[in-house]
Amino acid sequence: MKAKFLACLVFLFLISCKERKSKDTVSDNEIEAPMQTMDSVQNSEEINKLSETYTISIAKIDSASFFGSKKKVSHQSDTLLKITDFKQAKKLLNGIVEFQETEYYNGIQKINFRNGTVYQNPSEYTEESFIAFFPTEDILLCEGGHSTDVSYNLKNGKLTEETGNPDMIVFSPNKSFRLNGHFGGQECSTYFIQKIQNGEWNKISKLDEEFEKSTGKWLCVIKDSFWINDQTLLLSQIVNYDKSQNPIFDFYSFTIRKK
Repeated sequence: MKAKFLACLVFLFLISCKERKSKDTVSDNEIEAPMQTMDSVQNSEEINKLSETYTISIAKIDSASFFGSKKKVSHQSDTLLKITDFKQAKKLLNGIVEFQETEYYNGIQKINFRNGTVYQNPSEYTEESFIAFFPTEDILLCEGGHSTDVSYNLKNGKLTEETGNPDMIVFSPNKSFRLNGHFGGQECSTYFIQKIQNGEWNKISKLDEEFEKSTGKWLCVIKDSFWINDQTLLLSQIVNYDKSQNPIFDFYSFTIRKK
């Protein structure tokens, strides 16, 4: 009888230990799981709502319409202040960006974004090399492998896909929207439309994806672009070359509408 009683006690003890271990494991997993702050969730939801608010209609136009419209446009897109001198940029970014200076290039070691987040280069070496700092946009532009654009929005920590290359930015007349893009190392660049909201530029449309969906073609290399108003963007893109290697263009209009 005693033996049975002792066996029961041992059995219950083992079960209790197993349950405690299981609970401890769950607790550890909960602690390690990444958590989103309410601010980040709200910001993400606002951007998604913004993207769902607008549609873009695309139409092919002829060269006469394109150049005729360009002559009538009085608005000229702003040229952004661009600092390419490394020493000057380094001084302006003291405390924000830690550079990895070498004989051949000036890479990025660490970035203390102004919103409190931090980027730390995981490798001892980096392929990213300083190209320019755009103070008005608070964007650091670098060049990666295969001449890819690599950019950092120092204000909010957004990277290339959301930040783009400021050299590609074309503002609408009242700066409600802007064309942006970046080069990914292949033949074609990536283009998108941004809208200003609460003092920040947010992506509302992947223009190259919309273009392919509408026309069945790639939006590869934009040669020229301008806004005729705050809703309509006109652009030309190289589609081929003639026997003398002169570029052949197609022309399109992109109109942004609220749903």
